[in-house]
Amino acid sequence: MVGLQRIFYLIFVWKLKVNSPVAIGPIGRIKIPSPMEITLGLDLEQELLDQVLKGEFECGYLLWRSKQALVVPKSATHKDNYFEACQHCEGEGWPVVVRSTGGELTPQTESFINLSLVIKCKKNQLSIRDSYLVICNALIKWLAENGITGRCSSIDGAFCDGDFNVVVDGRKLVGTAQRWKKVTDPKVRADGSDMALLMHAVILCDGDLPAMWEISNTFYKTCNLKPFIIEDKHISLAKLLDQSGEEFVLKMLDGLDHSLGEYIEQFSAEHFK
Repeated sequence: MVGLQRIFYLIFVWKLKVNSPVAIGPIGRIKIPSPMEITLGLDLEQELLDQVLKGEFECGYLLWRSKQALVVPKSATHKDNYFEACQHCEGEGWPVVVRSTGGELTPQTESFINLSLVIKCKKNQLSIRDSYLVICNALIKWLAENGITGRCSSIDGAFCDGDFNVVVDGRKLVGTAQRWKKVTDPKVRADGSDMALLMHAVILCDGDLPAMWEISNTFYKTCNLKPFIIEDKHISLAKLLDQSGEEFVLKMLDGLDHSLGEYIEQFSAEHFK
C-alpha cells in the first residue's frame, strides 16, 4: 500500500502544480487520463476514502478510466459455473474482477469514464436520496453544459439497475453506487462529522455497447442466471453528441473535471459551513 499511497500523493502534487489552484480548503482533485487495471482504480478510490477518513481532505474526487473487464460482486463467486463463466469471458478478452461491494455485474472499458467522489458528513445529515443526488446533480449539471438533459430514474433491463441511474430519453447513461464508512479519528470527528461517503459513477462515454451487453449476458447464462440486460435500454455520450474515439473521451474527461471543480467548491461551501 505504501507504493499506492506514493502514486496517489504524486498525482495530487502534479495536479497542484499544473492546474493550481486545485484546492479550496482541503479538497482533493485527481484526474488520471490513461486507462489502468480496474484493481488499481478501485485501490485509488479506497485511498481517496482513507484520505478523507484521516482528515487530509474534507472531500475529493477521482476521475479515471479502466482497462476492459467485467466487475462482479463477491456474491457472484457462489453462482453455478462461476469459474467456467470467468474462463469463457477472459477468453473473449473480458477478465472478471471481483469487487467487495454488492450490486450486479458492471462492464468496464477504456471508453467509459469513472468518477469516485468522497465527502465526510454528520450522521443523518443526508438521506439516501440526498446522498445519491450529490453525485447525480454534479453529472446532470455537466450534461446540461453539453446540451443534454439528464434525470434520475431506474430503467428495467439496464445493467446494474437502480433508482439513481442518470438517464437521457429513457435510456441509461450513468450508473451510480455508494458506500458509507464510519470516521473513527477523534480529531476528524471534532467538527461533528462521523461518517464518510464514497460515491461512484460509471459513465457510458463511448464504445461498442452491444458487445458489452452480449458478454455480460453470456456470463449470466453460463452461471445459470437469467440474462436481463437489454441493448436499447442504454445510450452513450458518443451517440448523443455524434462524436467518438479517444480524443472525444479525453475531451469529455477534461470537461467533467472542469465542471466538477466548480460544483465541488460550491457544494463544499454549503455542506461544510
